[in-house]
Amino acid sequence: MTNERNTAYNSTFAIGGFSCSADSLWLKKVLFSASTFVLKSPPIANLQNVSGYQNIFSMKIFLTCILIFLSSFTFGQFAIIQDKDGYCNVRKDTAAAVTDTLHNGHFIYSFGNKGAWADINYTKNKENLRGYVYGDRLQIIADYESLPVKTKAANSISLGNDSLRVTVSLQKFDRSKNKLSYYKEDKSQIEFINGKEFWGTDSQMPYSEYKSIIISVGQRKIVLPKAALANLFEPRLSDTGVNYDKTNDILYIQSANSDGAGFYQVIWRIEKGIYKDRYVASGF
Repeated sequence: MTNERNTAYNSTFAIGGFSCSADSLWLKKVLFSASTFVLKSPPIANLQNVSGYQNIFSMKIFLTCILIFLSSFTFGQFAIIQDKDGYCNVRKDTAAAVTDTLHNGHFIYSFGNKGAWADINYTKNKENLRGYVYGDRLQIIADYESLPVKTKAANSISLGNDSLRVTVSLQKFDRSKNKLSYYKEDKSQIEFINGKEFWGTDSQMPYSEYKSIIISVGQRKIVLPKAALANLFEPRLSDTGVNYDKTNDILYIQSANSDGAGFYQVIWRIEKGIYKDRYVASGF
């Protein structure tokens, strides 16, 4: 799956199910951008005006607090298509003609409803697309059983119940083990990592990455392949969640990650003990 570039009308927090207005989303965008700018401001050694530095330092503290608060939430909700007919139609607008068809199980990212319609982004044939579907054709992932946090350390977190456990581990990004490609116009800006698009930073050097995601079911262990974790940087363990569709034995692992400017969300699907796919939403 590839990433999506999202613009919301109305949004819903993926954690807790609270409503968020378009104005709130706009404020979040501004604060994320401001946080990134201030947090990357030059050190005191490069500033002649000490009082100016103190103001910047104070602003850093303030915006960092805001950023930490906002990182507890996401701007929409992951969902899958679930229609009694096995598929649903997509329209460019609520009154427009049908432009596409999505089959059951297709990942989408919902920005909330416009009457009976849901405003969605999705990928198909490696294209990032936008449209509207009937809201009752969606199954919100967060509505499935949520698995609680069992243990948490500096570089790992485990969520689960008595029979199922998901452990997510992080590690530092090792530049020597990765091929970096820079923009021709600006050699300080990274365009690709290992020849592919990446998420988590705004063209800057990543600091951390996923080390592993391991699912334990009784004595059985399921390890997500490297491709499932590739090019996903600056993970946030505190924003990791797991939902379980017990009826169909499907596990969904999702997280909201970034260093601020490179915010993205990712969801993985493991069906009947087999890793199926992942979906990345970004561009807020």
